[in-house]
Amino acid sequence: MAPLPLSAQRKQQKQRRASLAPYLWILPAILVYGIFKLGPLIGGIYLALLRWDGIEEPRFIGLRNFDKILNDKLTLMVLGNNVEYAVITVVGKIVLSLFLAIMLNQALRGRTFYRTGLFMPVVMSFVVIGILWRWLFNTEFGLINNLLENLGLGFLALDWLGDTNIALKSLTLVDIWKWYGFHMVIFLAGLQSIPDELYEAARIDGASVWQQFLHVTLPMLQPVMIVNVTISVMGAFNVFDIPYVMTEGGPANSTNVMALHIFLRGFKFYRFGFSAALSYVLLTIVTLVAALQLWLMTRVDNTE
Repeated sequence: MAPLPLSAQRKQQKQRRASLAPYLWILPAILVYGIFKLGPLIGGIYLALLRWDGIEEPRFIGLRNFDKILNDKLTLMVLGNNVEYAVITVVGKIVLSLFLAIMLNQALRGRTFYRTGLFMPVVMSFVVIGILWRWLFNTEFGLINNLLENLGLGFLALDWLGDTNIALKSLTLVDIWKWYGFHMVIFLAGLQSIPDELYEAARIDGASVWQQFLHVTLPMLQPVMIVNVTISVMGAFNVFDIPYVMTEGGPANSTNVMALHIFLRGFKFYRFGFSAALSYVLLTIVTLVAALQLWLMTRVDNTE
């Protein structure tokens, strides 16, 4: 077979370089992702199969760490705390943010000011929020208890962070306050995408405001609702900052949640293998939530 002319060979070389160019452009991102994401992920799987305290020689124990998780009463208690935390925060954030979004979607005077003010907690530091609310909840000089006493409602003053029955609920209030503005903005975007003609048609048919909400607003917000609920659930199972700063899991592990439990097992009690195994249990939970989101969104798209 006769060799190609020199011009044809150069043309082929240019085509090869052009076809390789996109891969070269994304190569740095792939390397960064591989080093800082895939590498630790694979290393963590191996670590989860070891018994290691960071000092002695690591010992391979197979799936024994995962077996311990299933039989560890503290881990099951922490998982229960996390489920309770997720239920309260998801319901609280969705209801509050939807209510505020509907209010701020009206033609109110100073609407931009209210939107900005209500969104402010979202951009605040977790550490600042934790310290602020820990002071507010303080039983001796905290603003909440002092305010209740000055209003003659001293019987409502509680040990917000020291009572095992209410400490977790107190943290959920802080979480709701921190994130309701984020979900409010998403709901606002969804509300503004609903055509006014639908409400006009509903009013012509004699629908009340409540009926418009049930039969127009909620159905049209279903995709946005799924996104908000999924983000809330995933955030609730990954929460770490607020419990760590405010209570560090106390009292008596009543505010301990999965991410904090993983941190404490690894970096306070030096059970790195067990901590790694816990992290993959948490990863599985979050992955299942994400998969559920994709399934629900697919169903919504198919219905439409």
